[in-house]
Amino acid sequence: MSFTAVKRRKLHEDVAAQIEEAIISGVFEEGQHLPSERELMQQFGVGRPAVREALLLLERSGVIQLSAGERARVVVPTMSGVVDQISAAARHFLATSTGEKSMQEARRVFESGIARHAAEVATEAEIARLELALAANKATLHDVAAFEETDVGFHLAIAEIGNNEVFPVLHHAIVSWLTMLRRVSLRHDRALMSSFRHHQRIYAAIATHEPEAAWQAMDTHLREVERFYALIKSEPVTS
Repeated sequence: MSFTAVKRRKLHEDVAAQIEEAIISGVFEEGQHLPSERELMQQFGVGRPAVREALLLLERSGVIQLSAGERARVVVPTMSGVVDQISAAARHFLATSTGEKSMQEARRVFESGIARHAAEVATEAEIARLELALAANKATLHDVAAFEETDVGFHLAIAEIGNNEVFPVLHHAIVSWLTMLRRVSLRHDRALMSSFRHHQRIYAAIATHEPEAAWQAMDTHLREVERFYALIKSEPVTS
C-alpha cells in the first residue's frame, strides 16, 4: 500500500472542517445558531482569529450566515451561491488560451444534454411555454439586441423543463460567462435566421418527445454558433 503526503492545515481550516462536519451530521440544523465565538474558542482551544477566519470560510462556502451582533446561523447552501463562488475563477479561466474553447465545448455538451432531458420529460404546459419563447424569438429577427434577449430566453425555457433546480442556475452562469461568444457570433449576417431555424428544430424535437433528435439539434446549433464566432473573430480589424 502507498500513502500520499498529508497536507498540513491551518488552525482555522481545521476548525471550519469540524464545524462543517457537525452541520452535515445534523448536530446543528438549518436556522440554528452556532455557539458564540468565545464558546468556540474554548471548545477548540484556539484564539479568536482562528475562529473568525473559520466562520468567514464557512460563510464563503454558503453553509452559515454572519450578521453583525449575532451568532453565526446555519443556512442551506444554494446552487446560485455555489456558482457565484466560482464565477470570478471562471472568467479568469476564459481569458486563458484554452479556456474559451474548453468552456464552449462544456456548454455544448451541457445544453445538448439538457435538450435531450427536456424531450424526455416535458409536459404539455412546459412545451407551451417553450413555444411562446420560440415565438418571442421569431418576433425579434429584425433586432440583434432584442434577439439576443429572446435567444437567452429560449434556452432558459429548455433548462427550466422538468423543474430541476440545478439546470437553470448553470444556464444563467454559462450565459454570463459566454456573453462575448453570443454577442460576437450574432454579428454574422446569417446568424439570426440560422439560430431561429435551429431553435425551431430543437423545439420540434422536444415537443414530439424525441430525445436523440433534440440532442442532435442543439449540438448542431451550438457548433454553428461557435463557427460564426470564429469567423467574426478572424476578420481583420479595420480602422
